[in-house]
Amino acid sequence: MNSINLVACSAAGSNRYPQPDFEAVADFGNLALAFRKASKGKKKRDDIARFSMHWESTLLALRQNLLDGSCRPGGYKIFTVHEKKTRTIMAAPFIDRIVHHAVCNVVSPVLERSMVSNSCANRPGKGTKAGLELYGRYSLQYRYVLKCDIRQFFPSIDRDILFASLGGKVHDPRLLRLIEDILNVAPLTETECDWFPGDTLLTPLERRRGLPIGNMTSQVWANWYLDGLDHYVMDYCGFGAYIRYVDDFVIFSDCKKSLNALKEDITRYLERLRLRIHPEKSRVYRTCDGVPFLGFRHFRGFRTLQKGNIRRFKRRIRSKIKEVNDGVLPMGSLNSSIAGWCGHARMGDTWLLRDSLHRRMVQWRGPGEALPRVAWGLVEQQQRQPVRRVPKQQQPEQQEQQQRVSLCAAVP
Repeated sequence: MNSINLVACSAAGSNRYPQPDFEAVADFGNLALAFRKASKGKKKRDDIARFSMHWESTLLALRQNLLDGSCRPGGYKIFTVHEKKTRTIMAAPFIDRIVHHAVCNVVSPVLERSMVSNSCANRPGKGTKAGLELYGRYSLQYRYVLKCDIRQFFPSIDRDILFASLGGKVHDPRLLRLIEDILNVAPLTETECDWFPGDTLLTPLERRRGLPIGNMTSQVWANWYLDGLDHYVMDYCGFGAYIRYVDDFVIFSDCKKSLNALKEDITRYLERLRLRIHPEKSRVYRTCDGVPFLGFRHFRGFRTLQKGNIRRFKRRIRSKIKEVNDGVLPMGSLNSSIAGWCGHARMGDTWLLRDSLHRRMVQWRGPGEALPRVAWGLVEQQQRQPVRRVPKQQQPEQQEQQQRVSLCAAVP
């Protein structure tokens, strides 16, 4: 196990394919594609609207700055969001986000060739739906599942280890210099000091840690950072029933002892990446126990939304309905929020839940206020939608409780 290094765990064979080069990143067509991706869904924002008025000349100037080496990343706008848990978001200037997309357009296809198919986040043709379908398939085949979560993943990523790993795939010195500039300009994140084997007293303070949440490069590079773990679990340890979504991953088996032993092996492997798994969120479950993963609770053969997801949706929609009635928020924003949540909830067995929530929207409005038209449209849509299974949202413990109540009622 000690002979396995971080980069060797990733599949080899990169020499058979063209290597990413700096000229491809600075190509005008690539920059135009990056501009379209960076502005998708945000064209009404003031800064992007101003950029769009002269986008061709601005991209030509950006290309020239990249080629002559005068392009330097700008400062980040830092703010905090409090949804589910507190996160520090770092937003780069729009021109820098175009460069991030341009780099990912060239580097990502090279990284994709080495990645396992069971890594579902931030990849073409994958996503939450692919991860949920894989989980549903494996849960019917195995009795136990090891669910793991990495503690403070993005703030704990070691930039030197990440850059060395990317250097195994990218050999163009100018492109490597650009990647290093993107890594170095982001502010270092403050996390708890963790000591790993071989560290001195000051080692945690000397290491450069953290990727900014919000960058396209951070999503791609964070996914690549754990690619060695994917190959370690599937190829070296031989556990093929494995799913990873960013820093959350599950491993299935019929042997509980082997999963507990694998958890210890994974803990030692992650120490080389200077990461630790969350002690409270990482344990072995039975596949019929309602395992939390990707926003759902998974039972054998069906899945339901987690309660926290439902509470946040109710709170958010109540607030938005009030803002729409006050004239602060446009109706389209509310419609998008409802449709987006329904699209996510529809991946589980939530027919009765969605139908109930749509009807209760009438009760959330004040007297004399108009209910958004989208609510009734979605109610009708739920009525037309075929049910994935018999719409029974009860959990096993709820069924047992109802059985006990009915038995007590039957006793004279």
